[in-house]
Amino acid sequence: MLGPYRSIDLYPNKIGVESIIHGFLFKFKPWYHDGHSVWWGKEYDLKSDAEKAAYILKEDVDNSKI
Repeated sequence: MLGPYRSIDLYPNKIGVESIIHGFLFKFKPWYHDGHSVWWGKEYDLKSDAEKAAYILKEDVDNSKI
């Protein structure tokens, strides 16, 4: 399970999923820290989808597809 974004414990190549409140529901947003910047993905309804997207986001940034 990936953790939330916390600026105090960032290190290069860290990925995670941020919970976002939407009314009475949660949505989830993947993120990746490459050592210089934090990259954010789009919002997902399921945490498992956001976790998968976080790994893909890391690969895309590392391979300079973004």
